Amino acid sequence: MSYQDDKRELLKLKQGLIEESEKIHEEEKPVYELHGFKKVENFFYHYKWHVIVGVFFAAVVIFLAVNLLTKKYGDIRVLVVTKDAVNSSQIQYKTEELREAFELYCRDYDKSGYIYVDVYTIDLSESTDPQYSLAQTTKVMSEAMFGESQLYLVDKLGAAALSEDNDEVFVDLGALYPDCPFIDGRYLQIKGSGFDVNAQYYSACPEDLYLVVHNVS
Repeated sequence: MSYQDDKRELLKLKQGLIEESEKIHEEEKPVYELHGFKKVENFFYHYKWHVIVGVFFAAVVIFLAVNLLTKKYGDIRVLVVTKDAVNSSQIQYKTEELREAFELYCRDYDKSGYIYVDVYTIDLSESTDPQYSLAQTTKVMSEAMFGESQLYLVDKLGAAALSEDNDEVFVDLGALYPDCPFIDGRYLQIKGSGFDVNAQYYSACPEDLYLVVHNVS
Protein backbone atom coordinates (compact mmCIF):
# COMPACT_ATOMS: atom_id res chain seq x y z
CA MET A 1 0.00 0.00 0.00
CA SER A 2 1.47 3.30 -1.16
CA TYR A 3 1.89 6.45 0.82
CA GLN A 4 -0.94 8.12 -1.15
CA ASP A 5 -3.28 5.24 -0.41
CA ASP A 6 -2.46 5.55 3.30
CA LYS A 7 -3.13 9.24 3.15
CA ARG A 8 -6.54 8.75 1.51
CA GLU A 9 -7.53 6.12 4.07
CA LEU A 10 -6.52 8.40 6.97
CA LEU A 11 -8.49 11.28 5.46
CA LYS A 12 -11.61 9.11 5.18
CA LEU A 13 -11.23 8.08 8.82
CA LYS A 14 -10.79 11.66 9.90
CA GLN A 15 -13.87 12.87 7.96
CA GLY A 16 -16.01 10.04 9.30
CA LEU A 17 -16.64 8.48 5.91
CA ILE A 18 -15.45 5.14 7.26
CA GLU A 19 -15.19 3.85 10.82
CA GLU A 20 -12.41 1.38 10.29
CA SER A 21 -9.83 0.88 7.65
CA GLU A 22 -9.03 -2.56 6.35
CA LYS A 23 -5.84 -1.28 4.83
CA ILE A 24 -4.37 0.49 7.87
CA HIS A 25 -3.89 -1.53 11.00
CA GLU A 26 -2.65 0.00 14.24
CA GLU A 27 0.19 -1.86 15.75
CA GLU A 28 -0.61 -3.05 19.23
CA LYS A 29 1.97 -2.15 21.80
CA PRO A 30 3.61 -5.22 23.25
CA VAL A 31 2.69 -6.03 26.84
CA TYR A 32 5.63 -6.93 29.00
CA GLU A 33 5.09 -9.04 32.09
CA LEU A 34 7.40 -8.21 34.95
CA HIS A 35 8.51 -10.78 37.48
CA GLY A 36 10.47 -10.85 40.70
CA PHE A 37 12.68 -7.90 41.52
CA LYS A 38 11.74 -6.07 38.31
CA LYS A 39 8.09 -6.06 39.36
CA VAL A 40 8.96 -4.62 42.78
CA GLU A 41 11.28 -2.07 41.20
CA ASN A 42 8.55 -0.98 38.78
CA PHE A 43 6.04 -0.63 41.65
CA PHE A 44 8.39 1.60 43.66
CA TYR A 45 9.16 3.65 40.56
CA HIS A 46 5.49 4.55 40.10
CA TYR A 47 4.39 4.71 43.76
CA LYS A 48 7.52 5.66 45.69
CA TRP A 49 6.02 8.85 47.18
CA HIS A 50 2.91 6.98 48.27
CA VAL A 51 5.14 4.42 49.97
CA ILE A 52 7.29 7.07 51.66
CA VAL A 53 4.26 8.96 53.03
CA GLY A 54 2.65 5.70 54.17
CA VAL A 55 5.80 4.57 55.98
CA PHE A 56 6.13 7.98 57.66
CA PHE A 57 2.60 7.93 59.05
CA ALA A 58 2.94 4.30 60.09
CA ALA A 59 6.13 5.18 62.00
CA VAL A 60 4.35 8.07 63.76
CA VAL A 61 1.45 5.82 64.79
CA ILE A 62 3.82 3.13 66.08
CA PHE A 63 5.86 5.71 68.03
CA LEU A 64 2.75 7.17 69.69
CA ALA A 65 1.40 3.73 70.52
CA VAL A 66 4.68 2.56 72.08
CA ASN A 67 5.03 5.83 73.99
CA LEU A 68 1.50 5.49 75.36
CA LEU A 69 1.91 1.85 76.34
CA THR A 70 5.30 2.32 78.01
CA LYS A 71 4.68 5.68 79.65
CA LYS A 72 4.94 5.66 83.41
CA TYR A 73 2.22 7.44 85.34
CA GLY A 74 3.23 8.98 88.64
CA ASP A 75 2.08 7.91 92.07
CA ILE A 76 2.40 11.58 93.00
CA ARG A 77 3.27 14.73 91.11
CA VAL A 78 5.81 17.26 92.35
CA LEU A 79 5.98 20.75 90.92
CA VAL A 80 9.25 22.64 91.26
CA VAL A 81 8.75 26.42 91.11
CA THR A 82 11.74 28.72 91.48
CA LYS A 83 12.15 32.41 90.80
CA ASP A 84 15.64 33.08 92.10
CA ALA A 85 17.94 32.95 89.07
CA VAL A 86 20.62 30.86 90.83
CA ASN A 87 18.10 28.36 92.16
CA SER A 88 16.44 28.05 88.75
CA SER A 89 19.71 27.45 86.91
CA GLN A 90 20.80 24.75 89.36
CA ILE A 91 17.49 22.94 89.66
CA GLN A 92 17.23 22.34 85.91
CA TYR A 93 20.11 19.87 86.18
CA LYS A 94 18.78 18.11 89.30
CA THR A 95 15.40 16.87 88.06
CA GLU A 96 16.39 13.20 87.85
CA GLU A 97 18.13 13.20 91.23
CA LEU A 98 15.12 14.92 92.80
CA ARG A 99 12.81 12.32 91.27
CA GLU A 100 14.87 9.47 92.69
CA ALA A 101 14.97 11.13 96.13
CA PHE A 102 11.20 11.62 96.22
CA GLU A 103 10.69 7.98 95.23
CA LEU A 104 12.52 6.91 98.39
CA TYR A 105 9.72 8.45 100.45
CA CYS A 106 6.78 7.59 98.18
CA ARG A 107 4.39 4.65 98.30
CA ASP A 108 2.95 2.71 95.38
CA TYR A 109 -0.34 4.59 95.61
CA ASP A 110 -1.75 3.37 92.30
CA LYS A 111 -0.80 -0.29 92.98
CA SER A 112 1.04 -0.49 89.67
CA GLY A 113 3.91 -2.54 91.05
CA TYR A 114 6.45 0.28 90.80
CA ILE A 115 6.95 3.71 92.33
CA TYR A 116 7.26 6.68 90.04
CA VAL A 117 7.17 10.39 90.87
CA ASP A 118 6.43 12.97 88.20
CA VAL A 119 8.65 16.02 88.62
CA TYR A 120 7.90 19.16 86.63
CA THR A 121 9.90 22.36 86.80
CA ILE A 122 8.79 25.94 86.25
CA ASP A 123 11.41 28.65 85.96
CA LEU A 124 10.09 32.10 86.88
CA SER A 125 13.45 33.87 86.94
CA GLU A 126 13.93 36.82 84.62
CA SER A 127 14.56 35.86 81.01
CA THR A 128 15.54 37.81 77.92
CA ASP A 129 13.04 35.72 75.97
CA PRO A 130 9.56 37.19 76.55
CA GLN A 131 7.83 34.13 75.03
CA TYR A 132 9.64 31.82 77.46
CA SER A 133 8.67 34.01 80.42
CA LEU A 134 5.05 34.10 79.28
CA ALA A 135 4.98 30.32 78.91
CA GLN A 136 6.35 29.80 82.45
CA THR A 137 3.89 32.30 83.93
CA THR A 138 1.02 30.60 82.11
CA LYS A 139 2.09 27.27 83.60
CA VAL A 140 1.95 28.70 87.12
CA MET A 141 -1.49 30.26 86.55
CA SER A 142 -2.76 26.99 85.11
CA GLU A 143 -1.34 25.04 88.04
CA ALA A 144 -2.91 27.42 90.55
CA MET A 145 -6.34 26.92 88.98
CA PHE A 146 -6.34 23.35 87.67
CA GLY A 147 -3.13 21.74 88.89
CA GLU A 148 -2.89 18.17 90.10
CA SER A 149 0.41 18.46 91.98
CA GLN A 150 0.34 17.28 95.56
CA LEU A 151 3.76 18.59 96.52
CA TYR A 152 5.71 21.71 95.63
CA LEU A 153 9.44 22.27 95.83
CA VAL A 154 9.89 26.03 95.90
CA ASP A 155 12.02 28.97 96.85
CA LYS A 156 10.24 31.77 98.69
CA LEU A 157 9.71 33.88 95.55
CA GLY A 158 8.41 30.88 93.65
CA ALA A 159 6.03 30.04 96.51
CA ALA A 160 4.69 33.60 96.52
CA ALA A 161 4.04 33.43 92.78
CA LEU A 162 2.39 30.03 93.07
CA SER A 163 0.16 30.98 96.01
CA GLU A 164 -0.37 34.59 94.91
CA ASP A 165 0.94 35.58 98.38
CA ASN A 166 -1.71 33.48 100.13
CA ASP A 167 0.18 30.89 102.20
CA GLU A 168 -3.06 29.22 103.23
CA VAL A 169 -3.00 27.26 99.98
CA PHE A 170 -0.21 25.27 101.68
CA VAL A 171 -0.66 22.86 104.59
CA ASP A 172 0.52 24.17 107.98
CA LEU A 173 3.30 21.64 108.53
CA GLY A 174 4.38 23.32 111.76
CA ALA A 175 1.04 22.44 113.35
CA LEU A 176 1.39 18.80 112.25
CA TYR A 177 5.04 18.37 113.19
CA PRO A 178 5.82 20.97 115.88
CA ASP A 179 9.07 19.28 116.95
CA CYS A 180 10.69 19.11 113.51
CA PRO A 181 13.63 21.56 113.44
CA PHE A 182 13.49 21.93 109.65
CA ILE A 183 9.88 23.11 109.54
CA ASP A 184 8.98 26.76 109.81
CA GLY A 185 5.23 27.15 109.57
CA ARG A 186 4.21 25.86 106.16
CA TYR A 187 7.76 25.40 104.87
CA LEU A 188 10.07 22.41 105.28
CA GLN A 189 13.63 23.49 104.55
CA ILE A 190 15.46 21.05 102.29
CA LYS A 191 19.03 21.87 103.24
CA GLY A 192 20.17 19.72 106.16
CA SER A 193 16.96 17.68 106.24
CA GLY A 194 18.45 14.52 104.73
CA PHE A 195 16.48 14.94 101.53
CA ASP A 196 19.33 17.02 100.14
CA VAL A 197 21.70 14.10 100.67
CA ASN A 198 19.33 11.65 98.95
CA ALA A 199 19.05 14.08 96.03
CA GLN A 200 22.84 14.41 95.86
CA TYR A 201 22.31 18.09 96.54
CA TYR A 202 24.03 18.44 99.90
CA SER A 203 26.83 20.83 98.98
CA ALA A 204 25.21 23.21 96.48
CA CYS A 205 21.70 23.04 97.93
CA PRO A 206 20.56 26.61 98.65
CA GLU A 207 19.14 27.72 101.98
CA ASP A 208 16.14 29.08 100.10
CA LEU A 209 14.59 25.80 98.97
CA TYR A 210 11.53 24.33 100.66
CA LEU A 211 8.99 21.58 100.42
CA VAL A 212 5.35 22.63 100.78
CA VAL A 213 2.19 20.56 100.56
CA HIS A 214 -0.88 21.55 98.59
CA ASN A 215 -3.81 22.24 100.91
CA VAL A 216 -6.84 20.60 99.30
CA SER A 217 -9.27 21.40 102.11
